[in-house]
Amino acid sequence: MLKLLPVLLLAGPAAAATQPAPQPPAGTLPDEAFITVTAPALPGRVATPLVGLKPEALLDRQPRSVGDALRGLPGVAIRTNSRGETSPRVRGGDERQTLVFLDGAPLAVPWDGRIDLGLVPAGIIGSLSVRKGAGAIEYGANAVAGAVDLRSRLTGKVAQAQAGPFGMANLSAAAALPVGDITVTLGAAHQAQGALPVAQRSALPFAQANSRRRTNTDLAATSLFGAVGGDAGALTWRASLLHIDARRGIAPESHRDPATDPPRFWRYPDWQLTQAQLALELPLGTATARAVAWRQWFGQAIEAYRDASYTTLRGREENDDDMVGARLTLSHAAGPAMLRWSLSAQRGDHLQTDTVFPVGTPGPTLRFAQVLASGGVEADLPLGGGSSLTLGLGLDRSTNPLTGDKPAQPDRQAATFSAAIKSPLANGLALTVSAGRRNRFASARELFGEALGRFLPNPALAPEQVWLADAELAWRSDAVTLTVNPFWNRTLGSIGQRIVRVNGANLRQRFNQGPATSLGVDMALQVPVMDGLTLEVTGSALHASADGQPLVQRPFHEVMAALDWAPGEAFDVRAELRRIGPARDLDGDGSLARLPPGTEINLRARVPVARIGSARLSATAAVDNLTNALVLPQLGLPLPGRTVRIGLMLGA
Repeated sequence: MLKLLPVLLLAGPAAAATQPAPQPPAGTLPDEAFITVTAPALPGRVATPLVGLKPEALLDRQPRSVGDALRGLPGVAIRTNSRGETSPRVRGGDERQTLVFLDGAPLAVPWDGRIDLGLVPAGIIGSLSVRKGAGAIEYGANAVAGAVDLRSRLTGKVAQAQAGPFGMANLSAAAALPVGDITVTLGAAHQAQGALPVAQRSALPFAQANSRRRTNTDLAATSLFGAVGGDAGALTWRASLLHIDARRGIAPESHRDPATDPPRFWRYPDWQLTQAQLALELPLGTATARAVAWRQWFGQAIEAYRDASYTTLRGREENDDDMVGARLTLSHAAGPAMLRWSLSAQRGDHLQTDTVFPVGTPGPTLRFAQVLASGGVEADLPLGGGSSLTLGLGLDRSTNPLTGDKPAQPDRQAATFSAAIKSPLANGLALTVSAGRRNRFASARELFGEALGRFLPNPALAPEQVWLADAELAWRSDAVTLTVNPFWNRTLGSIGQRIVRVNGANLRQRFNQGPATSLGVDMALQVPVMDGLTLEVTGSALHASADGQPLVQRPFHEVMAALDWAPGEAFDVRAELRRIGPARDLDGDGSLARLPPGTEINLRARVPVARIGSARLSATAAVDNLTNALVLPQLGLPLPGRTVRIGLMLGA
């Protein structure tokens, strides 16, 4: 079985046990029971807190995209920003402080430093996890708040088709098939919608027709995925390829009056991402070498319109990106310790052409480039009594060899270090404490991007340095599982936004604000109520501030309570209540505005109806925001209203 697993997805051997291990709480995954992608959970390695979903949980939640799948995980907030991109935020961190990996390779577009997880289909993903805190050395630069590891499907087959109002459709199929000595995985997905539903029309005073259809929220996205892997003597290998082709509209910020503070009226007529990755693992005597190489091609067009009719172009931006990178790790024993050396580097090139209308003549093609490199070492040390210690030390570096029409940038570098210790306290009870410092360099878009006249560039942006500390108390018994995870983050030179008035217009500009502090606690609880009925509670409380002011779009709490009823294989019914606490946001004039709390109820059902050979055919239903509640994660961009999806699922 191990020879069929992809490289860099190999976990250390699980400890032998005479009794079945208790199931972890929803949203948590013990290292020994979950195969991580980028940083394997090796024996003796002490890692920072991990949350995630296994394949069966992904089926129960019926997500359309990876962004949907991440909702409700403790300490992980999912936000759709004003550009329409769905990004994770871990423990109050910024969108770009969390990196996303697919089969061991970073998935972020290098120009922007993030990826739209709303366009990454959930159907091709076998399981996912989020590593929080001062993560492993393999993650490299910029993973300062957390890392999302996506693992493509390795076993089984699943296909589903769902439809809903306003032209909503979700089609996906994926299968992992043994072919001789190799395993082949194939997947395809398509998601579409004519518009998202409006929850409360009164919350959208501007740029919104008197309709339940949210203005300019259509979507069509098609994805293809393929992977092949196996053994060649002692070498284990796996290669995979993902392609996404999408077009979409972006909802305008409907709290802004177009007469005095115009919102962005944007569409993405073309959005394409292709990424290939190759992973290798080779034992070298008592040592093990692992390598991952990746190549990404990305292109998009952004069209800016003059008003909510989307008929008259104001400008067009065309982007063409190319990224290449690799990571090499070497693990070997050194006396009682295990040493792990890691070296990674990537280069992202960005070509951009802007066209202003009504002239319609394309401007010059500007060329930008950023190179990120990281290197370091970790040491795993046994302490006796079942306790272990992991220490890490490294160096991150960023250069910008091409800066378009902007000033040249100095090369920047900073050290990174961490320590984590894990001790068993009693039967089923363990405590892990970790701390460290991580670095994030401003992306090229943050340094040079103008976003079709919305931003004033600030090429003087300095890197962020984040100090992190957390403790995780985990208790697992035969009946109840509980994890409690207090944390503290301190960001020096945190990148915020301010309003600068230029020629009578309010422009946003990124700048290094004063130190930002995030203090909070994550928790996850799973309790069996009766045979087949389980109660899950996950949540986070957070206080995040800088310069004496709360950080924007950081809710004070996010909690999910779920009842999952699955009596044998008869059916599976799931009810979720998600509560998002109050927060603050930056208004168009630079003042802080209050975001009220909101509560949504989501329902899921899966009922087997027939068997087709070894596969089970089930009827599915999903209801999001049952009560049509107003949930406002940011000004002018509320979450969609009630959405109903029904369909069929075939799994084996």
